[in-house]
Amino acid sequence: MVESLDMNIQNEPIKTGLPNIIGSFRKGFDSIANHLYIILFPVILDVFLWLGPHLKITRLIEGLLSAWNEFYSSGSMPNEDALRVGQMVWSTIGERFNLFVFLRTYPVGVFSLMAGVQPVHSPLSEPWIIQASSLGTVLLAWATCSILGILAASIYFSLVAQVSVNGWIDWVDSIKSWLRNGIHLFLLTVFWFTIIAMVALPCSCLISFLTFGNLAAAQLGILVMMGFLIWLLFPLIFSPHGIFVHRADVWNAIKQSIQLTRFTFLQTLLFFVVIFVVGEAFDVIWRLPKETSWMMLIGIAGHGFITSALLATTFVYYRDAKLWVETVMQKLETVSPSS
Repeated sequence: MVESLDMNIQNEPIKTGLPNIIGSFRKGFDSIANHLYIILFPVILDVFLWLGPHLKITRLIEGLLSAWNEFYSSGSMPNEDALRVGQMVWSTIGERFNLFVFLRTYPVGVFSLMAGVQPVHSPLSEPWIIQASSLGTVLLAWATCSILGILAASIYFSLVAQVSVNGWIDWVDSIKSWLRNGIHLFLLTVFWFTIIAMVALPCSCLISFLTFGNLAAAQLGILVMMGFLIWLLFPLIFSPHGIFVHRADVWNAIKQSIQLTRFTFLQTLLFFVVIFVVGEAFDVIWRLPKETSWMMLIGIAGHGFITSALLATTFVYYRDAKLWVETVMQKLETVSPSS
């Protein structure tokens, strides 16, 4: 008989205090070190993005820039510096962007070093370049890669959750819940991006207007928008954990995440600041090898281990924080009637 993670959590001893951050890191890293094959998920993805075929949009970008130049050649440019910077950015995107990076989905996905590096070369011969012929091809590639990425993330997060919370893997349970978790991850992704779009679209219009007048003001506007989005989305940060640990649906996972971050805000904020700093510090090291060197394999393997271990750390912290919040809620419920 297959036991859920939630049932195993109920057998854990009740915590009397907030989760220990250092203890969470130790348990998270130990769980991945004892199940090292889990890092194959990010490693395989990175090797594919590095050595595999590249699906490019170079020709589409070149056509866009050509139309851009023709449009502004007939009249005066509102801000030549802004337009020049925009053309340089789009040229770089056309040169380096590989549509297969959409296999790394957000907010939940298999971690990838190469998705950030966007390699153009490799130690092998020049990669096989496939040019997207139309916008329809781009949309099809985006949709297909996103679906595959969510399904891969479903099994990856399930395995990490099990080794973090239980210390072992129930493969039957992981396979049975694979599609169910994938559907909930898709719904969670839609929810996150709906919130982002509701904030980003009107702000982007304002920022675009500011760009033609003052680049500094536009940059400030971007920072303000990003800060507001982080403030808005931070309470949802444990939503995926509720899906994988408690088998919650999307709405209940969101409510549980909001409740947990509300009760443990400062501790959780500090925890994720440490997670971010550790992850970014190691990423600097993993990016040191050139993309044309086989030493990049060390960076890929190291990145796969560290990111998987940090993810496991968040599951350990979530388990302990959830138990603490439930203890606090029980005490509040017993005190309320007497007051």
